[in-house]
Amino acid sequence: MSRLFAFCLLSILSTVGWTQSLVVSTHPLYLIAQEVTKGVERPVLLLENQTGHDVSLTPAHRKAIQDAGLVIWLGKAHEAPLDKLLHNNPKAVSILSSGLVKTLPQRSTRGAPLANTVDTHVWLDPNNAVRIGFFIAALRSQQQPQYRDKYWHNAQAFAKQMFSTAQKFQSQGAARPYWAYHDAYQYLEHPLHLKLAGSMTDDPHIAPTLAQIKYLNDHRGQKKMCLLAEAHASANQYQKLQPIVFQAVDESLTAENNFISAWSDLAQQVKNCVLTARQ
Repeated sequence: MSRLFAFCLLSILSTVGWTQSLVVSTHPLYLIAQEVTKGVERPVLLLENQTGHDVSLTPAHRKAIQDAGLVIWLGKAHEAPLDKLLHNNPKAVSILSSGLVKTLPQRSTRGAPLANTVDTHVWLDPNNAVRIGFFIAALRSQQQPQYRDKYWHNAQAFAKQMFSTAQKFQSQGAARPYWAYHDAYQYLEHPLHLKLAGSMTDDPHIAPTLAQIKYLNDHRGQKKMCLLAEAHASANQYQKLQPIVFQAVDESLTAENNFISAWSDLAQQVKNCVLTARQ
């Protein structure tokens, strides 16, 4: 992977010119970039108040991309509407296409891996978050070498704090089962020692079927289950799964302003949910 990383980096730096304008696509990447560039510059968040799945582009978005010296985005699998603007843009770097992060496949509502797919919520893995941080530091250090020491110091500090925070959530014993409204949390499973027992739907915009509700009830990991879901999930959709502990979560961290505290808060919410369900 180190060779691929070096190749991607050299390819990018050969086409990206010097600039102080760093644009990042979505909120999790923005929070990481904010840590790495602290004290040097302020990155521009392209899709403010939008997730990568639901993108509405305006002339202001296109102007920001045009004026940027470097655009960091997750990639087509997460932000398909941006692909036309960024796919052949020499200033744009796709995290998912770089070979930089460890990816996992999407899973069916019954937890089976789906071939030729990728779960794009890669920032929830602490190792991936740290890799993204160092990648940003490397790119900006080449563009602005006078700030190289600051970028790398920031990236190292971010990595140290990220790993220290994740270590606090390590546990032993059997992995704790949980349900998800839709499967978006598997990058938390290793650091939090969790196991998906099933999800209600494979699309958060589509209501679960009666057949899937029956499957979940017939294959409960334990009597009372933790259910992770978006806050807008309707109680009518999961009342037939009782007894459950419902936990509203936001894997996109959209309301947060610090990546590590946001990740820690999310991890604590999930941990409390699964522990409460065991009582």
